[in-house]
Amino acid sequence: MNITPKENPEEFNRFLFEKVGVELFQNKFLLDYLKKVQSGEQRLYDASLLNTNNDSWILILHGKMLLVYGENWKTEQFSEINEIFNLNAYTNYLLTGNSELIYGLIKFYKIENHTIQKERIFYKTKNIKNFDIKNVSIALGKMKNAKELSEMLQNYYHDEYNGQNDKPIEEMFKRIFDLVQTNSIYVLKNSNDEICSFCTIINPDIGILFTKSKFRRNGFGALMMSFCSKILVEENGEVFVTTDKKKLHQTLSVKR
Repeated sequence: MNITPKENPEEFNRFLFEKVGVELFQNKFLLDYLKKVQSGEQRLYDASLLNTNNDSWILILHGKMLLVYGENWKTEQFSEINEIFNLNAYTNYLLTGNSELIYGLIKFYKIENHTIQKERIFYKTKNIKNFDIKNVSIALGKMKNAKELSEMLQNYYHDEYNGQNDKPIEEMFKRIFDLVQTNSIYVLKNSNDEICSFCTIINPDIGILFTKSKFRRNGFGALMMSFCSKILVEENGEVFVTTDKKKLHQTLSVKR
């Protein structure tokens, strides 16, 4: 059964906020987009739909991107979705959400020309490895370092997305300002008082971890991850982390 926000907004919203589990960590990007819709920052279009079948559901939100999520879904549901939704109608569009479901829809609609930009793995832990902090210091970021941290954040986006998602410095400065004001960014300095790394916290998970290229391979990333993870474990009893699947595989390959 297809439910749309245009024809049945009450049922659509009830299911979305009561059954989907938007507060779950693995749905953090979905929740973030919904908050932006509620604030008017983003729009939600009529092509959005929810398909339910007993304990199975598939959610497609049509906005600036297509957000695709599901639980216990079956490929038979794709035919029902196809009655009111055609993925082939979208070109130069970003799909985000459950990767297995997205791959299933791509196969169903026979879409050949597509590119994978990011595959992420979500995981959580309660056990944090301890590291001895020697010859470095870790402390909350300060506004006096905002310019340098903004440039580092800008470099993070350039490196992380291979130059395909560059951000203006003004946007980065605003982000750093907000992070400093909310005590959500920690900075690692070496014995020469040089900023080497930073790590952000988006409670309950680790946000962005970045080390300047000239200071890499010194274990600073592990120090920062451990330090910030302990803060979250102490507060929540566990910590959540998002990892780039490709980079994780590269790391495992190096270890072997």
